Amino acid sequence: MNGQLLTTKFEAPQGRPGLVARPRLYDRLDAGLERRLTLLSGPAGFGKTALLSAWRTRHASEGRPIGWFSLDESDNDAARFWAYAIAALQRVRPGVGEHALALLNLPQTPIESVLSSLINDIAQVPHDLVLVLDDYHLVEAEPIHRAFGFLLGHMPPQMHLVVSGRADPPLPLARLRAVDQMTELRTADLRFTLEEATAFFNDIMGLSLSEDEARTLEVRTEGWAVGLQLAALSMREQEDVGEFISAFAGSNRHVLDYLTEEVLGRQSEPLEAFLLRTSILERLNGELCDAVVGGDGAQEALETLERTNFFVVALDEERYWYRYHRLFSDALRHQLRRMQPDRIPELHRRAAGWYEDHGFVEDALGHALAAGDALWAARLVEQNTASVVMRSEGATLMRWLKALPEELVHTRPRLSVAHAIASLFGGRLDDVEPLLRDAERALGCRPPRASSIEPEESEAIGWLADVPDCVAIIRGDLARMRGEAPLAITLSRQALAHLPEDSPYLRSKAMWNLGISSWMSGDLTAAEEAFVELTAKDRATGNAYLPLLATYGLGRIRVVRGRLLHAEEAYRWALRPGIGRGEPRLPVAGWAYLGLGELSREWNNLDAATSYLEEGLDLGRWVGAAGPLAITYAALARVKQAQGNASGALDAIEMARQSAPDTQAYHPLNPLSAYLARAQLAQGDVEAALRWARKRGLDADDEFSYVREVEHLVLARVFMAQNKLDEALRLLGRLLSAAHAGGRTGSTIEILTLQALILQAKSDTARAVSVLGRALSLAEPGGYVRMFVDEGAPVAALLRRLPSNDVSPQYVGRLLETLRRSDENRYLSAEATVSRNTQPLPEPLSERELEVLRLVASGRSNREIARELYVSLSTVKSHINNTYRKLGANSRTRAVARARDLDLV
Repeated sequence: MNGQLLTTKFEAPQGRPGLVARPRLYDRLDAGLERRLTLLSGPAGFGKTALLSAWRTRHASEGRPIGWFSLDESDNDAARFWAYAIAALQRVRPGVGEHALALLNLPQTPIESVLSSLINDIAQVPHDLVLVLDDYHLVEAEPIHRAFGFLLGHMPPQMHLVVSGRADPPLPLARLRAVDQMTELRTADLRFTLEEATAFFNDIMGLSLSEDEARTLEVRTEGWAVGLQLAALSMREQEDVGEFISAFAGSNRHVLDYLTEEVLGRQSEPLEAFLLRTSILERLNGELCDAVVGGDGAQEALETLERTNFFVVALDEERYWYRYHRLFSDALRHQLRRMQPDRIPELHRRAAGWYEDHGFVEDALGHALAAGDALWAARLVEQNTASVVMRSEGATLMRWLKALPEELVHTRPRLSVAHAIASLFGGRLDDVEPLLRDAERALGCRPPRASSIEPEESEAIGWLADVPDCVAIIRGDLARMRGEAPLAITLSRQALAHLPEDSPYLRSKAMWNLGISSWMSGDLTAAEEAFVELTAKDRATGNAYLPLLATYGLGRIRVVRGRLLHAEEAYRWALRPGIGRGEPRLPVAGWAYLGLGELSREWNNLDAATSYLEEGLDLGRWVGAAGPLAITYAALARVKQAQGNASGALDAIEMARQSAPDTQAYHPLNPLSAYLARAQLAQGDVEAALRWARKRGLDADDEFSYVREVEHLVLARVFMAQNKLDEALRLLGRLLSAAHAGGRTGSTIEILTLQALILQAKSDTARAVSVLGRALSLAEPGGYVRMFVDEGAPVAALLRRLPSNDVSPQYVGRLLETLRRSDENRYLSAEATVSRNTQPLPEPLSERELEVLRLVASGRSNREIARELYVSLSTVKSHINNTYRKLGANSRTRAVARARDLDLV
């Protein structure tokens, strides 16, 4: 989206030379940088923007740039809003948020993932980073407010936000106020003082008012900046200033009357006509105004208006873009509607034409609708749907569609398809099928395909021109999202049969649907074929997201089939130069790092596993339908557990929960809830795992589906932990038959291993050894290690009884040696940790609190500790606060001193 950003939104409006200095407010703003948020809240015209602009200029002159984001109504699309916000930060800190920006172009990206990536980037910035968001009251979208609240709650200490608007934003202001993390400048603060008002009238506007006259106006206007300016402009033409001052009073409506009568009414007829006709524009430049007015010389007129302190604000340093003061603009439009109503549609048509010719789609659409030309607006939506969808701006698309007449959307097939896509984006699944039927009705019984429309129109509309195949693909999407895998497969195959080879995006979308749906149904062969074809497309679609995501799916399928080395090949393919390791780095490549991390853990390369998983996390909060960030944390928990770091595993589990509180239930890429339950079992928390099984509605007699196999395997472990061995064996027997029939060797190895452990617990050692031998025979070609080592001493006892002719002695010897080292590491780890029972404290420190305390004693900052332990900054702070409480300390220095007195560090 970067190429479509309007650069003037990153610059504060240029103030007039010699603006009244307001040092008392500059000092308040400076002091506010010690807190997370500064809020400027007050009615229109109280000088909020001018104040912030002057304050920003002061900082820039001292080498401390501040980011700026001027908002308007179009910023109610979340993807658009955050693209502008991140780009504004990049103006003062180049490179920050690159991965976060990349996420906005990925389908269905959770905004928390985008912001987490941004937060991590900002945490690495060595100096303060400040962003001003001006006119935030124009934002009405609740998702943006929620995401903003998330940012406020998690941003690092060097980040500071300044929000300006006409009303308090729906943000967690009470919480910030309670913890002294917000500075507030409100109407009473923003009002001009008598000293400031006098300086404005006499020094800036060139009047010679007495102190009493200035006081009268200051009281009558209540320090309202625009009111003072309106009064000053009117006084320039008054012979009896004293009489004018005495008469100057009233509400905002009266001030607007003054504006139209005393300011606009005093202009020449040509200038008044120019002002009225260009008032339909939100922003102005010379070329645009010439096109609307039908003349030339507009640029000179705009410069003259600014130079004479008229109600024109420059939006950039080049004086190319301007806008009228909003109150002045309102007054002009009121006059235009009253005096020239018949001219308004034509003015909007001219504006729409100019904006369309210059690539400003949003503005062109708005003016086309204002002109009453719904067909023109419909064409604009159709021509820009493809690009908006590829940027994941579903809210923008829906807003455009809602602006069109409903009947037009239902009778134009491409608009119906666009509406269906926007509904999928918004999760309104019940709305999709009726819209697709509308599209088909509009096309007729057997509609012409894309080739029957004009070539120029087809090129402009892109893949949306092929309505029938779009409909088929969307139906496949809908079926998959509803868990109807067989129907999704059928529809995806039908679409692929119809789609031409020169339609790469639609073919890739259909192929992805086919692969995931086949996987969901348990047809691994079909899924693997689809993913192989999709990865072979590489960058042909212009978007590597689906091929890279398919690579992880391909690797996972090979793992399920026990082909670990082939899975490694797939992951490394994704990370070859120019793809996952290209510049800029693609966040979706994090899937491949996750895959390599999982394989390295299985091969007992635990340091490599940690490195790969942390690389995936560092890539940013990369996303997909399965919530990969949370899955990576869950995988990291298993690595920490294998390293004997129980507290680290618990922290990783907690991070996984925080990253994806609402895990998807039926998706083969997303075994998160089962992963977490297994991690809880490894921690000995059987009750938590049992609650999970009940919540998931799992039972030994369930009708099996492949997509829930991983859950039933964890259920078997729950039964084993409860000593319900017969139930576990019965469940595993059914799972083994299904896994064998489906060619799922990886699942078969795990099932056989669990069966062996149960038989051993039932004292059937001979059968246990035999069953384990079968598992080892299947596992040796893939080099499985942790599959067996994680089960600990019981597996070691069976391995020692294994006949040498059943499995390679070298393989068995390697497993036994790994088991021996794992036991030693667990012993050494326990020995190296201060026993909680020997700590001379009423409430002993936990292992993690001791670990954090030692890092504090070494001089590391909270942020460095968070990076080293790979936990959130808030988690570190929580551990430190607990440590303070238990040690009776109130600072890092005293905590370390107390710990040394107790021989804890």
